Amino acid sequence: MTMAGGGDELKLLGMWASPFALRAKLALSFKGLSYDYVEEDLKNKSELLLSSNPVHKKVPVLIHNGKPICESQVIVQYIDEVFPDAGVTLLPADPHDRAVARFWASYIDEKLLGAWIPVFRGKTEEEKAEGVKQTFAVAETLEGALSECSKGKPFFGGDTVGYVDVVLGGFVAWVHAIEEVFGLNQFDAAKTPLLAAWLERFDELDAGKEVMPDIGRLVELEKMRQAQAQAARVNTADCSHRNGLYIYVLASEFLPKEESIEQKRSQKLQSLRDVCEEHSIAMAGGGDELKLLGMWASPFALRAKLALSFKGLSYDYVEEDFKNKSDLLLSSNPVHKKVPVLIHNGKPICESQVIVQYIDEVFPDAGVTLLPADPHDRAVARFWAAYIDEKLFSAWILVFRSKTEEEKAEAVKQTFAVVEKLEGALSECSKGKPFFGGDTVGYVDVVLGGFVAWVHAIEEVFGLNQFDAAKTPLLAAWLERFDELDAVKEVMPDIGRLVELAKMRQAQAAAAAAAVAAAAAGEAN
Repeated sequence: MTMAGGGDELKLLGMWASPFALRAKLALSFKGLSYDYVEEDLKNKSELLLSSNPVHKKVPVLIHNGKPICESQVIVQYIDEVFPDAGVTLLPADPHDRAVARFWASYIDEKLLGAWIPVFRGKTEEEKAEGVKQTFAVAETLEGALSECSKGKPFFGGDTVGYVDVVLGGFVAWVHAIEEVFGLNQFDAAKTPLLAAWLERFDELDAGKEVMPDIGRLVELEKMRQAQAQAARVNTADCSHRNGLYIYVLASEFLPKEESIEQKRSQKLQSLRDVCEEHSIAMAGGGDELKLLGMWASPFALRAKLALSFKGLSYDYVEEDFKNKSDLLLSSNPVHKKVPVLIHNGKPICESQVIVQYIDEVFPDAGVTLLPADPHDRAVARFWAAYIDEKLFSAWILVFRSKTEEEKAEAVKQTFAVVEKLEGALSECSKGKPFFGGDTVGYVDVVLGGFVAWVHAIEEVFGLNQFDAAKTPLLAAWLERFDELDAVKEVMPDIGRLVELAKMRQAQAAAAAAAVAAAAAGEAN
């Protein structure tokens, strides 16, 4: 495909029905950039795709002057940062508005897609009805997001489309297809008038029309998938991958989960709960009014603490009791009602990765610079940060939830597979220097660093040495260096306390499982 404007060599690997590939197309279209488009057969992936995205082996992939960029949200941000003067500006100029846009983009991937799954996969009318209920709940929340971001103007981006418009716009074709296949009008003018009007305006944009897939073809595809799924159910075969869309469903009884990133989760992870206290931390540097709402055992809250510590910023810290959440937390993060929340001069910023980027952008001259200056290096860092939340955390869940030795062995296998990928990531990002960020810690160091305390606790509880010097020498050396940093020591939670918490949760889970088994045995008798 060739479009007006742009002079760099751009190639996009995609699949016509993918809402994530459509995002990249939309961003390029709104920027007026020329690019070559390669349609991928996901049943017979090209060598170019496999070599360009060896981690996930998925579309979209943008190749810019020979360098690949993966993951749709990373790609859209990259396009906007590398071509700031082309077409419309997608990310807001104001740092807080930018953080808000990133928050809602993350929400769209997590919640909208998750709400669709029961609609697509529901085997009963009750399951489908629940999916419809969830879908409308998500749409109502997005109605509020549109009001917040647009400030009364036509788009999330204001007078013109912005980052959130592109992220949500990737799903527009499927919104129409779902309405035709399932009779579900998700953006109902009676319930969500702002979104209904937004959808009409978005549909009429020339830049959108140029890249939007044919709705009829999507309808045919989904009907075919529905027929295949039905046939598979009749044959009692696994149909978990026979729908038009996919999702990772994770659940945990032990670790707190910030519903960020990660992408495509339909089930909330149970939070750690413990007796909490409120106190303040004062650190050198910084002059703005900063307050952090967190929970001592949360690896996501620890990220925010690490970022503030590496920046040398002063802040007030409020320890949240998850059994009795404060009004401040509930009003500052009404969508997820979770920590961490950073409040800067009265304005809340939610989600750990969003917070870390916000801190780095708002305080560029304080402490160390976390995000790389080079746009491609920045995109790579964002890619690996997302990978950590999606893959490392999910591998841990299996370790915590294993009920048999076989399950535990499989969980350990997956954990080491993820860590081996991160060994390669460290080699790629560090370029032979001590940290992911090079000579000093960077964005990926902070994101992974949030899990460091739990890495040590898991080793003590389960005997699982995840960063084994024999298997992953770079990560093992990284862990030692990271542990010795003064800025890390100042905020790292006590490992012994984490171990006690994990053991307590294990005992509670075992007792609950035993009670269920006893009840089942009683019923059988």
